Amino acid sequence: MPPRRRFPAAGADLSASVAVFLIALPLSLGIALATGAPLQAGLVAAAVGGLVAGRLGGCPLQVSGPAAGLTVVTADLIHRYGWRATCGITVLAGLAQLGLGCLRVARTALAVSPAVVHGMLAGIGITIAVAQLHIVLGGNPQSSVLANVRALPAQLANLHPGAVAMSALTLALLFGWPRIPGRAGRLLHTVPAALVAVA
Repeated sequence: MPPRRRFPAAGADLSASVAVFLIALPLSLGIALATGAPLQAGLVAAAVGGLVAGRLGGCPLQVSGPAAGLTVVTADLIHRYGWRATCGITVLAGLAQLGLGCLRVARTALAVSPAVVHGMLAGIGITIAVAQLHIVLGGNPQSSVLANVRALPAQLANLHPGAVAMSALTLALLFGWPRIPGRAGRLLHTVPAALVAVA
């Protein structure tokens, strides 16, 4: 008898992978354009990051997709070594990651206290949330989290009704879509809520 999977969610994994691919596609194309890479590279990166990595990653709680933080690094590599050499560097970096995975080097991370990791993730989450709050209210976030916090009172005093209404509609779709009852709900649930909200 084959061992039972702890997270039997293959259909949900595939649905989430497709949603990540479609949502990440514009960002991947934008990163490709910003770094000087061919636009086809952005399309391939979105497909690999969303569909392939999400399906074959082996971790039921992982999230994969384009990382805008690496745009500067990638642009510098392309500018310094050219596109073909950058592709080779990327392949070698992937092979190095596979090698480190086979050696189980990541187990050394267990030496770090979970409180440190939780604190770092909480800090990143607060930084993103405060910046996104400005967008929800119709403004433009600053480059610093402290500047974003200081600018919040002025932003609350100058709300943009269109942005707030669109944000409220998006949140309503995200939270309400999975709760649609009946046969229609079961049919609609095949489409991920995140994809509906972005559309």
